[in-house]
Amino acid sequence: MLILVNASSSSGRAAERWEAVEKELANQKYKYTAVATQSEAHATQVVRDAIKKGEKFFVAAGGDGTVNGVLNAIMDPSRDRPRASVIFGAIGLGSSNDYHKPMDQSPRIADVPAHIDDKNARLVDVGKAVMVDTAGKKIVRYFILNASIGFVAEGNAYFNTNKPVLAWFKRRNTDLAILYTIIVMLCTYKNIKASISLDGGIRKRYTITSLGILKKVQFSGDFVYDTPVTADDGMFDVNLWENMGRIGILGTLAALSKGKFTGRKKTRTWRAQSVEIAPDRPIHLELDGETTEIVSAELSVVHKAVKICW
Repeated sequence: MLILVNASSSSGRAAERWEAVEKELANQKYKYTAVATQSEAHATQVVRDAIKKGEKFFVAAGGDGTVNGVLNAIMDPSRDRPRASVIFGAIGLGSSNDYHKPMDQSPRIADVPAHIDDKNARLVDVGKAVMVDTAGKKIVRYFILNASIGFVAEGNAYFNTNKPVLAWFKRRNTDLAILYTIIVMLCTYKNIKASISLDGGIRKRYTITSLGILKKVQFSGDFVYDTPVTADDGMFDVNLWENMGRIGILGTLAALSKGKFTGRKKTRTWRAQSVEIAPDRPIHLELDGETTEIVSAELSVVHKAVKICW
């Protein structure tokens, strides 16, 4: 087992969590090698070198961004499959740790969520995003949890910054940092006009407050959609918040904190295998909490692509 450790996750609090996990791994006599990563590029090189040497089990120890980085290191874009027959797991050292939700069902090591039982690994879908960034460059990225544009994506882009007040909250309490981010977004966010096509169909224009393209219903702290997507059903749930103002956003967030979404005013839900997005202006596309500024994107499901501990 090769563990890729991002000790800078959760504003540096990951280092303390990892120290406790490492002690417990030793107590339970796990056989592993841990590598502290300095960047995604470094983690990618470590993973690919290890694959060449025959490593079969990779664990991302960090937040959801670390999970996403290791996933992309494993995946081969020429085949939409892993570079070798490997198993993927994760240890939640980050802020939100959506990979491990629902938390009350997650196994733990030293009270940290940890999915590292390779004997019960199973094949799940991954999402594939083919994006064009603001410089006109085509980028291919994979995601395992969900993607979004709009309010949630712009919130993630802001949350990933090190602005002084936000950083102060993040060091002390993740929920307060998320609440602060929501307040900032409510004051600054503007709806997006974009054309959307599902499964290659006719493009339709919408005024988008937020659009979630889901492989997992939990996201951004305690928010949960109530749509039926599963990890291996070969489909996305596509959930639209349409043309909402501040009151509508607050109401939707309050409902999502209770796991309710479908049937609410100014919401739509579809099931699709692919989604094309063409916004009227550059926007952030969020994949597993990490954001890229894009001018267009095509997202599709790669069915049962990766074997993971979940």
